[in-house]
Amino acid sequence: MEAHRRILAARGRPASRRTARSASADYGASDTPDWRTIRWPEHLRAIAVDSRRVHLVDVGSGPDQPILLVHGLGGRWQNWIENIPRLAAQRRVVALDLPGFGRSQLPAEPISIAGYARTLDSVCDLLELDAPLVGGNSLGALVVAELALRFPERVGALALVGPACLAPADLDSRTVQLALAAGGRIASSLLRGPNGTVTRPRAQHILFATVLRHPTLIANDTLYELATGVRPPGATAALAALRAHDISAELGAIGAPTLVVHGREDVLVPCADAERIAAMIPGAELLVFEDTGHMPMVERPVPFDDALLRFAGAVGRLGG
Repeated sequence: MEAHRRILAARGRPASRRTARSASADYGASDTPDWRTIRWPEHLRAIAVDSRRVHLVDVGSGPDQPILLVHGLGGRWQNWIENIPRLAAQRRVVALDLPGFGRSQLPAEPISIAGYARTLDSVCDLLELDAPLVGGNSLGALVVAELALRFPERVGALALVGPACLAPADLDSRTVQLALAAGGRIASSLLRGPNGTVTRPRAQHILFATVLRHPTLIANDTLYELATGVRPPGATAALAALRAHDISAELGAIGAPTLVVHGREDVLVPCADAERIAAMIPGAELLVFEDTGHMPMVERPVPFDDALLRFAGAVGRLGG
């Protein structure tokens, strides 16, 4: 596997609406198969973990390494809706709602990163996912890193996307809380239009500028799938758990092949963190998307999927 590529430290700032005019053509462009062609209700499942419902989508099959995907704070499985169809073309892909998010129930115990990792361990066991490639975005990246540390036999490979894994107590929680509050206040009034989508460019920008570099270039129906997951009941406790859980001193103990993906203009997690994480994890590879925010898998679906599948293929060859 090739060595990780170094980047310059940089902290992103929200773009103005006019900067979207200079974005490249692949920004927001859906991959193939298009997610809109999938009959999603046929793939939705609910399983019981510690007597609590965990909601998930389970798509695809095949001999290649399965993939398990974990969303970030304020998200749900639909955060990966642009990626699942392509990734599931030749392998099984599972994306879940963490307890307290989406349609998953709050856990019986207080929310913690360790508890979320135990949930993923149980999900892998119940669904018979054999050493999957486990990917997580933001909070989800911290959760899957915890899984790799506590249950290393569960993880065949690791993809950390916009990872909130370093000095979480220093995370700009006010920015995160404002983003969640903004979503809670305006989502209900903005999710309108002929197809129930966010249709006003100014509103799109206000709602998503902290997580997406160019919200107005993301399709309305994709924004709708993201917006309907804002302000879940577990968000406040999950943010507190994230800020209290520091694994930075342990990252060097991760043994799974690791890909770190980051957006150069990420507002919530500085791009310099991705460089540090990739340097800490033995053999980790770093990929940085230019002109991209906190959710590269939504903002750059085609190159993101290309990179993840290339990484999965490289891991498979090493494993074989």
